[in-house]
Amino acid sequence: MIRIALIGLWICGVALGSLYFAVWQNSATAAVAPQSSEALDDGKTDVFSVPVIINNAVQGYVVTQLAYTLDKTVKASVNVPVSYFINDEIFKQFYGHYSDAKDVQRVQFDDVKKSIIDGVNARFPQPLVKDLLVEQFNYISAKEIRNQNIKGLERP
Repeated sequence: MIRIALIGLWICGVALGSLYFAVWQNSATAAVAPQSSEALDDGKTDVFSVPVIINNAVQGYVVTQLAYTLDKTVKASVNVPVSYFINDEIFKQFYGHYSDAKDVQRVQFDDVKKSIIDGVNARFPQPLVKDLLVEQFNYISAKEIRNQNIKGLERP
């Protein structure tokens, strides 16, 4: 019986010692962390799709969701959510700019990202958007969507 009690005390001592060490290590790391000279804020857009229209027919959709970082000081002066401006720039990038659906599938996101950041920042007196990160960026052809809809209608 005494042996079980000593094992229990040993386990409690080890658990408390490791907890103390973890808290001490975390506080030491937090004190050393460099402070950023730039105040940033973040957010993300809703998932939305842009139809790709070629020869007056929908050939597919670009489905996207992006995360962004903003300059906090400039954001304080903006009353409208920034995601609206980012969504608008994405729509301008893809709506009506392709003559072949294969062109959309070869999109270099770095070029699109730079264009979106420049387009949004042009609307404000000071640069607002610092960076864009991809949460989701897909092209879905209209044929794939039709095939999915047909699969749902088939009876076993």
